[in-house]
Amino acid sequence: AAPTANYNDPFSDRANVARDLARIDSALNGTGSFSGRFTQTGADGVMDEGTIYIRRPGKMRFEYDAPNPLLIISDGVTLLQQDRSLETADRVPLSATPLNFFLKEDVNLARDTEVIGLIKTPTEMRVTARDGSGNIDGDITLVFDSQSLAMRGWYITDSFGGITRIDLSDIKYNQSINPRLFLIRDESRRDRRR
Repeated sequence: AAPTANYNDPFSDRANVARDLARIDSALNGTGSFSGRFTQTGADGVMDEGTIYIRRPGKMRFEYDAPNPLLIISDGVTLLQQDRSLETADRVPLSATPLNFFLKEDVNLARDTEVIGLIKTPTEMRVTARDGSGNIDGDITLVFDSQSLAMRGWYITDSFGGITRIDLSDIKYNQSINPRLFLIRDESRRDRRR
Protein backbone atom coordinates (compact mmCIF):
# COMPACT_ATOMS: atom_id res chain seq x y z
CA ALA A 1 0.00 0.00 0.00
CA ALA A 2 1.18 3.54 -0.78
CA PRO A 3 2.04 5.69 2.22
CA THR A 4 -0.63 8.24 3.05
CA ALA A 5 0.09 11.79 4.05
CA ASN A 6 -0.77 12.67 7.63
CA TYR A 7 -2.89 15.82 7.33
CA ASN A 8 -3.31 15.99 11.09
CA ASP A 9 0.43 16.43 11.74
CA PRO A 10 0.80 19.82 13.48
CA PHE A 11 4.24 20.20 11.85
CA SER A 12 4.27 20.48 8.05
CA ASP A 13 8.09 20.40 7.80
CA ARG A 14 9.46 18.61 10.86
CA ALA A 15 13.03 18.50 9.50
CA ASN A 16 13.27 22.31 9.53
CA VAL A 17 11.37 23.25 12.71
CA ALA A 18 14.48 24.51 14.56
CA ARG A 19 15.57 26.61 11.55
CA ASP A 20 12.06 28.01 11.06
CA LEU A 21 11.73 28.90 14.75
CA ALA A 22 15.12 30.66 14.65
CA ARG A 23 13.93 32.71 11.63
CA ILE A 24 10.71 33.66 13.46
CA ASP A 25 12.63 34.59 16.64
CA SER A 26 14.98 36.75 14.55
CA ALA A 27 12.07 38.52 12.83
CA LEU A 28 10.33 39.22 16.16
CA ASN A 29 13.56 40.36 17.83
CA GLY A 30 14.21 42.69 14.87
CA THR A 31 10.87 44.42 15.41
CA GLY A 32 11.17 47.07 18.10
CA SER A 33 7.70 48.45 17.51
CA PHE A 34 4.73 48.43 15.20
CA SER A 35 1.39 50.13 14.92
CA GLY A 36 -1.61 49.76 12.67
CA ARG A 37 -5.13 48.40 12.54
CA PHE A 38 -6.54 45.19 13.97
CA THR A 39 -9.70 43.18 13.46
CA GLN A 40 -10.68 40.93 16.34
CA THR A 41 -13.05 38.02 15.83
CA GLY A 42 -14.24 36.60 19.13
CA ALA A 43 -15.14 33.01 19.93
CA ASP A 44 -18.78 34.12 19.58
CA GLY A 45 -18.16 35.38 16.03
CA VAL A 46 -18.48 39.05 17.02
CA MET A 47 -16.05 41.30 15.12
CA ASP A 48 -14.45 44.46 16.47
CA GLU A 49 -11.84 46.76 14.97
CA GLY A 50 -9.38 49.24 16.35
CA THR A 51 -5.84 50.56 16.46
CA ILE A 52 -2.91 48.59 17.87
CA TYR A 53 0.43 49.86 19.16
CA ILE A 54 3.22 47.51 20.23
CA ARG A 55 6.65 48.42 21.54
CA ARG A 56 8.86 45.63 22.72
CA PRO A 57 9.62 44.65 25.35
CA GLY A 58 6.19 44.27 26.88
CA LYS A 59 4.29 47.37 25.82
CA MET A 60 1.00 47.11 23.98
CA ARG A 61 -2.20 49.10 23.46
CA PHE A 62 -5.45 48.01 21.81
CA GLU A 63 -7.81 50.95 21.23
CA TYR A 64 -11.16 49.55 20.10
CA ASP A 65 -13.28 51.65 17.72
CA ALA A 66 -16.60 52.99 19.02
CA PRO A 67 -19.06 51.72 20.04
CA ASN A 68 -16.83 49.11 21.73
CA PRO A 69 -15.73 50.69 25.05
CA LEU A 70 -12.70 48.42 25.59
CA LEU A 71 -9.14 49.62 26.01
CA ILE A 72 -6.33 47.13 26.67
CA ILE A 73 -2.92 48.42 27.75
CA SER A 74 0.27 46.70 28.86
CA ASP A 75 2.97 48.82 30.48
CA GLY A 76 5.46 45.96 30.31
CA VAL A 77 4.48 44.43 33.66
CA THR A 78 0.70 44.67 33.99
CA LEU A 79 -2.03 44.10 31.41
CA LEU A 80 -5.08 46.30 32.04
CA GLN A 81 -8.42 45.68 30.38
CA GLN A 82 -10.63 48.71 30.84
CA ASP A 83 -14.31 49.03 29.96
CA ARG A 84 -14.82 52.77 29.63
CA SER A 85 -18.64 52.57 29.62
CA LEU A 86 -18.92 50.40 32.75
CA GLU A 87 -15.94 52.17 34.36
CA THR A 88 -14.36 48.82 35.27
CA ALA A 89 -10.76 47.71 35.00
CA ASP A 90 -9.24 44.24 35.30
CA ARG A 91 -5.49 43.79 35.82
CA VAL A 92 -3.37 40.69 35.28
CA PRO A 93 0.40 40.25 35.09
CA LEU A 94 1.54 40.37 31.44
CA SER A 95 3.59 37.26 32.20
CA ALA A 96 0.31 35.37 32.81
CA THR A 97 -0.90 35.94 29.22
CA PRO A 98 0.13 34.22 25.97
CA LEU A 99 0.97 37.68 24.51
CA ASN A 100 4.05 37.73 26.74
CA PHE A 101 5.68 35.10 24.46
CA PHE A 102 6.25 37.59 21.62
CA LEU A 103 6.49 40.82 23.64
CA LYS A 104 9.60 39.69 25.54
CA GLU A 105 12.94 41.48 25.24
CA ASP A 106 14.58 38.35 23.81
CA VAL A 107 12.09 36.12 22.01
CA ASN A 108 13.15 32.47 21.89
CA LEU A 109 10.06 30.35 21.28
CA ALA A 110 11.89 27.01 21.54
CA ARG A 111 13.35 27.96 24.94
CA ASP A 112 10.40 29.83 26.45
CA THR A 113 7.40 27.87 25.20
CA GLU A 114 6.25 24.41 24.25
CA VAL A 115 5.91 24.64 20.46
CA ILE A 116 3.01 22.35 19.54
CA GLY A 117 2.70 23.15 15.85
CA LEU A 118 4.40 24.84 12.90
CA ILE A 119 2.58 24.85 9.58
CA LYS A 120 4.06 26.34 6.40
CA THR A 121 2.02 27.15 3.30
CA PRO A 122 3.10 29.12 0.22
CA THR A 123 1.72 32.32 1.83
CA GLU A 124 1.87 31.80 5.60
CA MET A 125 3.85 30.35 8.45
CA ARG A 126 1.85 29.58 11.60
CA VAL A 127 3.54 28.62 14.86
CA THR A 128 1.45 27.41 17.80
CA ALA A 129 2.88 27.53 21.30
CA ARG A 130 1.78 27.11 24.88
CA ASP A 131 3.35 27.81 28.21
CA GLY A 132 5.62 24.86 29.00
CA SER A 133 5.35 25.50 32.76
CA GLY A 134 1.57 25.14 32.75
CA ASN A 135 1.07 28.53 34.42
CA ILE A 136 -0.84 30.02 31.45
CA ASP A 137 -4.00 28.39 30.15
CA GLY A 138 -4.59 28.03 26.43
CA ASP A 139 -2.22 28.53 23.53
CA ILE A 140 -1.34 31.11 20.92
CA THR A 141 -0.84 30.70 17.18
CA LEU A 142 1.29 33.43 15.61
CA VAL A 143 0.68 33.99 11.88
CA PHE A 144 3.46 35.35 9.64
CA ASP A 145 3.90 36.10 5.96
CA SER A 146 5.90 33.13 4.64
CA GLN A 147 8.40 35.31 2.71
CA SER A 148 8.93 38.49 4.78
CA LEU A 149 7.97 36.95 8.16
CA ALA A 150 5.91 40.09 8.86
CA MET A 151 3.36 39.28 11.57
CA ARG A 152 -0.15 39.05 10.14
CA GLY A 153 -1.90 38.33 13.43
CA TRP A 154 -2.57 35.64 15.98
CA TYR A 155 -5.19 33.33 17.45
CA ILE A 156 -5.54 32.69 21.15
CA THR A 157 -7.28 29.44 22.10
CA ASP A 158 -8.59 29.48 25.66
CA SER A 159 -8.79 26.51 28.01
CA PHE A 160 -12.40 25.89 26.87
CA GLY A 161 -11.43 25.68 23.18
CA GLY A 162 -12.78 29.15 22.31
CA ILE A 163 -10.70 31.00 19.72
CA THR A 164 -10.15 34.76 19.56
CA ARG A 165 -8.52 35.84 16.31
CA ILE A 166 -6.57 39.06 15.69
CA ASP A 167 -5.82 40.07 12.08
CA LEU A 168 -3.39 42.95 11.52
CA SER A 169 -3.42 45.46 8.64
CA ASP A 170 -1.78 48.76 7.63
CA ILE A 171 1.19 47.93 9.88
CA LYS A 172 4.07 50.40 10.17
CA TYR A 173 7.27 49.01 11.66
CA ASN A 174 9.91 50.48 13.95
CA GLN A 175 8.51 54.01 14.00
CA SER A 176 8.42 56.26 17.03
CA ILE A 177 5.38 55.64 19.28
CA ASN A 178 4.40 58.05 22.04
CA PRO A 179 5.42 56.34 25.34
CA ARG A 180 2.33 57.85 27.04
CA LEU A 181 0.17 55.39 25.10
CA PHE A 182 1.48 52.63 27.38
CA LEU A 183 0.85 54.38 30.71
CA ILE A 184 -1.80 52.70 32.80
CA ARG A 185 -4.12 55.33 34.23
CA ASP A 186 -7.07 53.71 35.89
CA GLU A 187 -9.82 56.26 35.23
CA SER A 188 -12.46 54.05 36.85
CA ARG A 189 -10.94 54.36 40.34
CA ARG A 190 -10.71 58.13 40.16
CA ASP A 191 -14.37 58.36 39.11
CA ARG A 192 -15.55 56.20 42.00
CA ARG A 193 -13.92 58.44 44.62
CA ARG A 194 -16.01 61.47 43.67
